[in-house]
Amino acid sequence: MSVQLTLYGPTVSTFTRICAIVAAEAGLTWEIIPTGSGSKDMAEHHPFMRSPAAYIDDLHFYETPAICSYIDRAHNGAALHPASPEGQARMWQWAHVAAHYVFPITEERLVLPRVVAPMMGRAPDEKLIEEALPVIRYHLGVVETRLKEAAFLAGAEYSLADSFMYPVIEATCAAPEGAAMVADLPVLTAWLNALRHRRAILETAWPDLDALC
Repeated sequence: MSVQLTLYGPTVSTFTRICAIVAAEAGLTWEIIPTGSGSKDMAEHHPFMRSPAAYIDDLHFYETPAICSYIDRAHNGAALHPASPEGQARMWQWAHVAAHYVFPITEERLVLPRVVAPMMGRAPDEKLIEEALPVIRYHLGVVETRLKEAAFLAGAEYSLADSFMYPVIEATCAAPEGAAMVADLPVLTAWLNALRHRRAILETAWPDLDALC
């Protein structure tokens, strides 16, 4: 089967995976061309050298929300977009919470120093991690509170918001401190465990926790 979507970005990347999850939800085939954020190669596909960038249907997109919205609307009947205006607003609200609040603090101040730094032969920055843990706990608690209100982040049905949040939380669990905090949040844990069995999540799984970076 021919490739329908080409993504440029790190092979193991939260945002590259989000796009792959949405492609899998739509039943598309995709390939990832390994390209580092901030690199000269990435500049050929994204004017700000961020990742990912996508090519689909003879179109070129960059920025994860744009890529995912197009894939879902053009190839999945907008199945991951709630029908109601409120639902769509909630979807984008929580997609942006994942991307702009939960991801930066968990990735930069827990996953990278605790998981990735030792893989590169560097000692974890314990002070950085220690100072971040209360903030991370708060962010995860906000997600827990939302999931007490609704089965999924945008409401009763799985949406793009869940596709954004899932890999962020999974990556957080790669660090022992993150796994412990998530385990203390029963509703978030139940949501995470349920989504782990979703076909698109399984098809886009990272090779192993040591590869999370």
